[in-house]
Amino acid sequence: MDNLNIQLNGGIPITTLKKLILITLLISFIGFVSAETAPVDYNINNSNYDTARTISSPGIYNLTENITNSNGIEINSDNVTLNGQGYFLNVTSNNGIHASGYKNITITDVNLCASGENASAINLTGAEIIILGNTITSNSGDGIFINRSSENITISANTITAGNKGVYCGGNNATIFGNIITSNYSISMAGYNLTVENNALTSGIHCYYSLIYSNTLSANTINGKKLYFYKNVENVGEIPSDAGQVILVNCTNAQISNINFNEKAIAISIADSTGVIVENCTINPSVFVAENYVFMQNSENCEFRGNTFKVSESNANIGFAALYVNNITISKNKFEGIVAPVYGVNFTNSRIFKNIFENVPIAPLVFRYDCSGTYVYLNNFINCSWNVENTLNESITFNSPLNVSYNYDGTTYSTIAGNYWSDYNETNANANEGIWSIPYAITELINDSYPLVKPFSMVDENGIIHITLDDVDSENGYVITKPGTYVLDEDITNGGSILINSSNATFDGNGHCINNSKSYAVYSNAEMLENLTVKNVITSGNISIVASNSNLSSTDALNVSFYGDYNTLSKNRAYKIVLQGNNNTIFNNTAPYIGAAFGNNNKILANTAYTIEIYYDNRDVISSNTVQDNIRTWGQYTTISSNTVQDHISATGDYNTISSNTVQDHIWTWGQYNTISSNTVINASYYAIDPNGYYDEGIDAYATVFNNTVLASNIGIWLDNYCEGYSNITQNTVYASEYPIFIGDNITGCNIYLNNFIYTGNSTNISEIMPNTTVNNSLVSPFEIEYKYNGNTYSNILGNYWSDYSGTDADSNGIGDIPYLYGCDYERTYGDDYYDIDYLENDTAPLIDMWNGNEIGNYVAPVTRSSGSSGRSYDSDISDEIDSKVIKNFVSSATVIYGNEIDQQYAEELRERIQNANGYKISGNAVIVGGPNANGFAKEYNDQFEIPISNDYPGENKGIIQVLKVQDNTGKIVQSYTIAYIAGSDRLGTQAALEYFKTLDELPDGPIMIEWTENGPVVVE
Repeated sequence: MDNLNIQLNGGIPITTLKKLILITLLISFIGFVSAETAPVDYNINNSNYDTARTISSPGIYNLTENITNSNGIEINSDNVTLNGQGYFLNVTSNNGIHASGYKNITITDVNLCASGENASAINLTGAEIIILGNTITSNSGDGIFINRSSENITISANTITAGNKGVYCGGNNATIFGNIITSNYSISMAGYNLTVENNALTSGIHCYYSLIYSNTLSANTINGKKLYFYKNVENVGEIPSDAGQVILVNCTNAQISNINFNEKAIAISIADSTGVIVENCTINPSVFVAENYVFMQNSENCEFRGNTFKVSESNANIGFAALYVNNITISKNKFEGIVAPVYGVNFTNSRIFKNIFENVPIAPLVFRYDCSGTYVYLNNFINCSWNVENTLNESITFNSPLNVSYNYDGTTYSTIAGNYWSDYNETNANANEGIWSIPYAITELINDSYPLVKPFSMVDENGIIHITLDDVDSENGYVITKPGTYVLDEDITNGGSILINSSNATFDGNGHCINNSKSYAVYSNAEMLENLTVKNVITSGNISIVASNSNLSSTDALNVSFYGDYNTLSKNRAYKIVLQGNNNTIFNNTAPYIGAAFGNNNKILANTAYTIEIYYDNRDVISSNTVQDNIRTWGQYTTISSNTVQDHISATGDYNTISSNTVQDHIWTWGQYNTISSNTVINASYYAIDPNGYYDEGIDAYATVFNNTVLASNIGIWLDNYCEGYSNITQNTVYASEYPIFIGDNITGCNIYLNNFIYTGNSTNISEIMPNTTVNNSLVSPFEIEYKYNGNTYSNILGNYWSDYSGTDADSNGIGDIPYLYGCDYERTYGDDYYDIDYLENDTAPLIDMWNGNEIGNYVAPVTRSSGSSGRSYDSDISDEIDSKVIKNFVSSATVIYGNEIDQQYAEELRERIQNANGYKISGNAVIVGGPNANGFAKEYNDQFEIPISNDYPGENKGIIQVLKVQDNTGKIVQSYTIAYIAGSDRLGTQAALEYFKTLDELPDGPIMIEWTENGPVVVE
């Protein structure tokens, strides 16, 4: 025992507690000795046990060795102390220690086990009893049993393991303090004036109703959860969520919400109280057979709603027992597998409605004596056996007192309604608006006169219609024919579906699954509906909606199709998402295939897909998507911008814009007046950019190819005689191993200037491998351009930068002295033909160095590398601490912006190349590191984020990660950018947000608050 040093609830360790109490007891005993004759001091051992175990004289009795015997110790005298001195006493056939009718009994430091059947380790009757610091085991009986005629008991600092009750105290004026008890019932209080404090229990405390007013409980725990005891408290308020057991006596206005009661305890006991609400709790205690989950007596105006009562280790229990109560509401609860879900005595003026009673082996409702004014209606009684004898009486009414709303086959009715009974078998009954024409016979005296044809689909106080599996026909499904909100309350496993045939309806799958892999799980077949919302559906089947001004969100389906105008599809997952109509938005979805057809002004934004296709749509926007293969469009005035594409982009049609995309392989257009600008091509397998016209009709492209970067290719810009004529090709930077630009012999009318053409192949002279002829194209600007070179400003006609140009610049204006010769110069016979070819087109103003935004200077394009077989790509300077390829790709596409030196260090943890915020203007994706005080760019955008950052918020050592989408409409081309904001109220807050950002799999939808702790960054819930 001396080695046990368990500390209870932050208080005094048991060893210390035991010593303090023992010293007090010895002082008391010395006083007793001085007043009377000296006590006898005996030692008890194996050799004298058979005679010494019966104690008939006052004194201190000590165990001096471990003892095992079939008989226990019998105390037949007042003023006895039994000190086990830590030795083991194993009693195999009866009670361990017994005394009946004596006073001044102390039992301390005994390691006691009563292994006999139903034997109590300690069984005492008397007064002035002290049981201190023992280790007590009873295999099948009670640990400590104190009979009811006892007085003045102290039970403290014991470790008790019992097969039945840990402590049964029928005595009065008792203190049970600081014990560790493992048992089926830890403590049963059957006496007056009991104080139970600071005990660590594995099961609950039971107190008889007639005694509970005189008793006090405090600081007790059940498996670490707290036992909350309130007595004579007005306006209790919310019970804390760490409750393991709750007892309310003479209290008002308590709320018990969202708590999981799963300990060996009567979960909730309520006596003489009013205004108690118990809602949304899971009540599944492992209590004894025939015990209650919830007990109530002499109370009124209380509600039990939305709770789930589950079967415990023994299902022979009462779920809710109520005696002498008035105006009690029991609604929207689920009772499953419980022998007697509701038991009432004198249960008056109350309501039991909208509950589910399922798989009840005996009787779902048991009422006795006066239950006048009580109504039972709109409940589902499913697979319930019935004990009709003395179970129900004529005081209960099994229908609603007034008209109520309920749903039947998609239609809401308002009338007097009864309950659904799964065993209803009146073959001659007719269904009228969901109610059988023949009553359901509950007993010989009681009928449900309005039995429901189908399980009740609950219409709650907010007008929400709840759908269960029983509402959905396996053949015809569930048909929504009226406006309203419909919520699915369980999985649909019978192959049924949801058919929407009404406008102004919301169907919320509530995260449940509709198992329909052969057909449509959710669909509409009306000609055109309006204002639908379909959300939170999981299905192996399809979703198909014909509607306008509607929303589809957060679904997981095989295929999704939506037909109509002004619709939004967001956060859906599917194999294929297809949209047809005008002015629709497909946002933040995930699917291998996303497509739109035969419409106008549709937006496809921030999705993750394998392929995105647009068929004969005009004026669409495809922006900020992550695409693993390609984007293909057929239409006019389409904008394809700020996407990350792992293969290629192709656009057929006129007046399309392909801008600010990151593309792995190539960009291809077929049509007139298309614009290809500000894109990055990572590593083209052959050509990088090809702006074709209509070859079959001989119509030239008139394309604009502007400000693109090709990092690697065989052929950079490919004008391969597919009517690419009359195009403007300017300010591009192109790396190619064969031809940075290939101009076919039938191409004419192109303006090609201010480009950087860098040859990366092995030829010593790029001119010699250029195409053999060109026709009427210009390799210089059509007008003078003002520019800077070596600090001076000039205005001249300008050509292009050619990496193999070796000419001089005598006047130091950045323009070569001799033309760059484009074409081939040779004379020979090849086959049967004779060739005499001269240079046909020359760049007469070749740039000495690379062109870089109105300057001629040593411009170096960004180096971006492929990330391997996945096809994703990111810059080489990205931090290796970022594991997610999605985050790497985003940081690669972004400018990382810092404000001061501390934030600069943090920014460099994302990538090597970073940007000071001073004077920076947005031109693409960005990552802001640090708050608005130090970072001017952060200050500009701080108020546009959902949570602005300040020195006071989010607070000390806390930071926030958040993402903002920005659209720039100032130019001719609409630009969409993504800004990630990583900042805190202080240095550690920013560090916490940054470290956590590096662990993300993808950019978050909403703000994430992070706190820096001694264990690193932790999410603040």
